[in-house]
Amino acid sequence: DTAVSSSHLSLMRFTYLHDEEDGEVVIMSTNRKTKKFEMLRRQTGVALLVHDFDGGNNNSSDTASGSGRRSITLNGKCRILEKGSSDESKYREAHLRHNPDYPQFIVGKDIAVLLVEVASARICDVNDKVVHWNVLDQYKNK
Repeated sequence: DTAVSSSHLSLMRFTYLHDEEDGEVVIMSTNRKTKKFEMLRRQTGVALLVHDFDGGNNNSSDTASGSGRRSITLNGKCRILEKGSSDESKYREAHLRHNPDYPQFIVGKDIAVLLVEVASARICDVNDKVVHWNVLDQYKNK
């Protein structure tokens, strides 16, 4: 979006899964009466930052193992699933199973289900080692 005042960032619960039909996907949900929802209606390309939080433990042994020391930027296309569709029900149920303590963000008449089709990823560790992944690369080796 080119308007300086329109940038938006949200901390969200998510569910990652490999679906036979849709491939590598991230499921999220949001209230339809939010800035996030309005922006996703206009712009489908998204970047998601996932960080492996270490719970505040900064022991050097954690650095060696890499535990809690990675971040992943996922890029893809976001689809707002059609209200009442079988896909919406399927993915809402999977998201709720993965996040059972957060139904207030997943279930409700104004809650939209978002499906991000992951196209690429950039994985970076605490030592600044970066690995790039692209969904198309997995088909080149078959």
